[in-house]
Amino acid sequence: MHRQTPAVLLLLALSVSAEQPAPPPLLDRSTSHVHPSARPGSRTLLLVPLPAEPSWQDLAFLAAVPAATTANDGAPALVAIEAAGTLSPEVQDYIRRYRPEVTCLIAAAAHGLEVGGRPCTLLEAASAEEAACALSARFWTSSSAALICSDENYEAALLAAPLAARLRAPLLFASPKGFSPATLQELKRLQLKELVVVGKPDGLPPLKPLAERVAELTGAREVMAWTRQRGLKVSYLAAVNPLDREKTIIRKLSLAGALLAAGREGLVASLPFEVRWKIPFTGVEPKGEPPAGTPHSEAKPKVGRIALGGPERTFVVTGKPKERDLRVSIDLNGDGRFTGANEGPFMTGDVIELDGRRYVITLGTENGVGKADLRLTWPPVEEVTSGLHRFYEALGSPPEHLCLVGFPDAVPQAILGHGGVAQEMTSDLPFSNADDDPFAEIGVARVVAENAWFATLFASRVLTYASLLDPEWQDRACQARWENTSRKQFENVGFDASFLHTTEHLKWLQPPAQGKKGKRAQTFGQDSPLARCAALTHMDHSWWHELGHTFAWDAEVLLAPVVVESGGCLTAVLDREPDCRSVIARLFRKGAVAFSGNSRPGCAPQELQRMEFWNGVLLHGETIGQAHRRSINSALVTVLDRKEGPGGAYGYQLRIRTQFGDPAFAMRVPSPPRSAPARTTVDGETVTVHAPAQWWPVKMVVPEDWKKWADKDLYVLRGAGTYALREWCAEEYDREETYVTAEFTTRRRVGKIEQLQTPPAPLGWNGKYHADEHADGSRTYRWAVRLADFDQKTGTMARALERIAYRVTFE
Repeated sequence: MHRQTPAVLLLLALSVSAEQPAPPPLLDRSTSHVHPSARPGSRTLLLVPLPAEPSWQDLAFLAAVPAATTANDGAPALVAIEAAGTLSPEVQDYIRRYRPEVTCLIAAAAHGLEVGGRPCTLLEAASAEEAACALSARFWTSSSAALICSDENYEAALLAAPLAARLRAPLLFASPKGFSPATLQELKRLQLKELVVVGKPDGLPPLKPLAERVAELTGAREVMAWTRQRGLKVSYLAAVNPLDREKTIIRKLSLAGALLAAGREGLVASLPFEVRWKIPFTGVEPKGEPPAGTPHSEAKPKVGRIALGGPERTFVVTGKPKERDLRVSIDLNGDGRFTGANEGPFMTGDVIELDGRRYVITLGTENGVGKADLRLTWPPVEEVTSGLHRFYEALGSPPEHLCLVGFPDAVPQAILGHGGVAQEMTSDLPFSNADDDPFAEIGVARVVAENAWFATLFASRVLTYASLLDPEWQDRACQARWENTSRKQFENVGFDASFLHTTEHLKWLQPPAQGKKGKRAQTFGQDSPLARCAALTHMDHSWWHELGHTFAWDAEVLLAPVVVESGGCLTAVLDREPDCRSVIARLFRKGAVAFSGNSRPGCAPQELQRMEFWNGVLLHGETIGQAHRRSINSALVTVLDRKEGPGGAYGYQLRIRTQFGDPAFAMRVPSPPRSAPARTTVDGETVTVHAPAQWWPVKMVVPEDWKKWADKDLYVLRGAGTYALREWCAEEYDREETYVTAEFTTRRRVGKIEQLQTPPAPLGWNGKYHADEHADGSRTYRWAVRLADFDQKTGTMARALERIAYRVTFE
């Protein structure tokens, strides 16, 4: 058990001396000379007390981003803490794991902070300018470059911070009146060769006397074009909304975006939309006849008014009972009817122009906060991705990783209709695509948090993950509830995966008594192996309040840096709570480093993406963003093979599967595979698909809902590098077929692909393959291959292939 008492700033007048002389400098790997605390391998933690409202400390935090990056050789440890100076239990836990050698506090008062019984160094500052000067003086004895922006331009500072980190250069500020004497003195002291000015600050004096070269970069595109011209490869973008200091429910998460970009040698993609996320409008059933021109409706129509700041418009919602097949018509021309041009009827996911803006429509009372018949969102995802694509053009290519920072009121999700299982879906899928074919090019994940303090704690945790590893947890993987089929895959790469969490492991809140069932806790205890593991895979009925019978949104248990993946329903919902409360945000607060889940009710076909995600992480050393991309592209093969239309189960699951965390985060895996996984080899014009060296039949945990199988055994087949096509069948269980995605990349175009053997049905392929074009002129060809036929009722193999070959004919 870890004590969860808060630590507070202590008045230690003698524990810190701000006037202490600096130790002799050490030459950094760059052309800058830095403080010895920045030596490679040292652990320096920076703390910034941060008010909830906009403040100078926001800019001070951004100035600390390049300082922390430089001090820690590219792995910054920088945490915003409560303005009062309280160290939360979660921050204390991080400090215990990270074990910093040097801790610095940026604050106005002459007091220190005791961390682990050791005082930290005070960097005294009462403004952004003072903080930046103190950081520069502390961490650089000289520097070939420095970044400059206005202390009143938050967006410019967001852009400048990761660029400064990439250059290992300090970030300094100017006021509208120009440089303060202290800043001007600091610029001279650094012996600069280059000044990079971001955001056009006012009042600057001539800069040539300060540096040989001066670059002036107006905004994000100019920053990206400049890095490209300098030959600096950027493969990571953090998409942030600089208006989130005031315009969003959870504020200032953009600070974490700048920190993540710095730690991944990336940049910030600024998306300054004043987002209107699911603005609600409620209708009422008319007392008499519905308005003229109302479309036919089996359910009673509902009539209401849309007010967005311009002219009000009347709408009418129609459809079938129980909110099925809902449509909305909007009286745009004000004639009291709904028969004019572009007046509908519209469905969820359709776009309509109102007051010069294109809004996305959401229908259904349950599809947002509270009850509303119609919700409107601006901007549609196409406008957001269009802005991102302009950034990709400036960079010269799409990034490998894109981190979406914030809830949908900061960076909107796509709103999609025709879902099948659910008529309305929220999705981050469109962000993964950078070209005209359906396949994913970008590894995408989203970061959410309960507040900016925990967002920056999360960012520091993932960026310093290698320094947090501990034998207590680093080689353990756990399964929870109905998920017991992954053990062999984890053990194959060296994990101890012996623990399966069940409801029996939850503590009693009210023990059974006098014929009553009793009540268990929703969250495992601090003494559970789940609190000390590197990976956790879960399956149970769930929602945004909890991972069923495992972890709830009010949990207080501290976690090791764990990658969590769940097949439960609705865990990734971000659009139901007025305060954006979420079990994912609580996981990230308490110690988790990644989460995969469903933004709507999950269904059996999700097994494909769940397994392919873990294949990427465990077998291919992929980041979570790359592994999620792998799962998307394998699922797309099945969607395209089946020519699924709207409402198809695999396409539905593809859209709702959502990845959270830093997309460039890579989980440590204890060892290479002990048993060879399935793989694809290429020899000239022959492509061979190899089965895994071992097949693992697994007796599965039968969910309580499968009444017909309550007292019977069911099995699934697992093999390293394979995945299951899973569907609910007439016999009332999830029937599986085992596949591998064959793929190879070439710069040549394929004329045809032929299977060279004729295996017994149902093994082999279906004759279909699909091309994924890439920006560099190459392309990847993919197709699905069934390698085994397994009887789930008896747990026996009917037939299997060791390998199968394909002839590729190029054009």
